[in-house]
Amino acid sequence: MKAGFTYFDTAWAYAGSEDAIRQALVERYPRESYQLATKNAAWINCKTREEAIAQFDVSLKQTGAGYFDFYLLHNLGESRTKFFDDFDMWSWVQEKKAEGLIKHVGFSFHSTPEELEAILEAHPEMEFVQLQINYADWENPAIQSRACYEVARKHGKPVIIMEPVKGGMLATPPKSVEEILKKADPDAPTRPGLSALRPA
Repeated sequence: MKAGFTYFDTAWAYAGSEDAIRQALVERYPRESYQLATKNAAWINCKTREEAIAQFDVSLKQTGAGYFDFYLLHNLGESRTKFFDDFDMWSWVQEKKAEGLIKHVGFSFHSTPEELEAILEAHPEMEFVQLQINYADWENPAIQSRACYEVARKHGKPVIIMEPVKGGMLATPPKSVEEILKKADPDAPTRPGLSALRPA
């Protein structure tokens, strides 16, 4: 917070994360001074819509936040999307937004640009997409960051970036990679992965 960061991301599925957010953030700072995001993973151990919906109440209790600035349907793509469809989580998040318990609704995504296209065509009401974007994955055929980003922007959706330094791996690359990056940009920070975080 002192460094100016005001967006914090947690999830029901990240064990202990929502409790940690409550203690480190919610109990220490005025609610209007930060934005909090959490996620619903309907595909984890949920056999009914009620079980999927119950994650929201657990998240509210664990964070103590009162409401969420950003609420994400978590990790859409492949077989996981079907759970959100079958439980009609799409209309449910809109209900929670109407109640004022969610300010913005969207989803995180790990799959192909074609599947992202299909989801955004089916659900134009989604306000944003969270995508895995970093320079290592930009053209990675397994992740297709660039192509997914372009689909989201084609639909006019803001993109929240996850894994900008790939779980920290890009902040401490192998020496051979560091030398290539240093040659490409001699003025980059000593730890090349951090250049991904510099303002453009």
